[in-house]
Amino acid sequence: MSILNQFNNTKAYLENYSKELAKLLRIEIGRNRTRNYKSGSKSNPIEDTGKLRNSIEVIEKELSSGFSFGIEMNSYGQIVDSGRNSKRLPNITDIATWIKHKPVRFKDSKGKFVASSDAKVNSLAFVIARSIARNGVQPTNFMSDAIKASMVKLSKLGDAVNQDVLLNIEDILMQSGYIKKGDEYILKSEK
Repeated sequence: MSILNQFNNTKAYLENYSKELAKLLRIEIGRNRTRNYKSGSKSNPIEDTGKLRNSIEVIEKELSSGFSFGIEMNSYGQIVDSGRNSKRLPNITDIATWIKHKPVRFKDSKGKFVASSDAKVNSLAFVIARSIARNGVQPTNFMSDAIKASMVKLSKLGDAVNQDVLLNIEDILMQSGYIKKGDEYILKSEK
């Protein structure tokens, strides 16, 4: 029996922690965040399409040396979290796709809503991209906030590991090269 199979408490704890962290990330994405720009402050949720929130998933991997848990989400989540420096023009096609999915409603010069067209969407996407290149995007720190909120639970991981070690100490020692002689464990000598 592999030592890893004997760490069920640790594995269950990490799995639950990962699920809780994913839940906290979803909550943080939906929470109002204030970002300050030269043009003024904006306070709103990070997204209103739900795509980033719905893309968050816990990934469990069985490795030959152990197991791991990770959290994956759409790649733009990192930019939303840490912000973006100015000077570089972002991908206009991605912004146009975002405009179409949001959806943005267009108005004419008199303030009346007008039909959307690819030309209007692409024009607006270019204006937004130019503004991002000029001003950057302020960080939201939603990942940092979720991780800080979850650290209290992670600090109790040692209890689960300790419980697994106590339950399996004999097997762990035997698989690590020790032999039992009476009530003592002695490292096998190499011949």
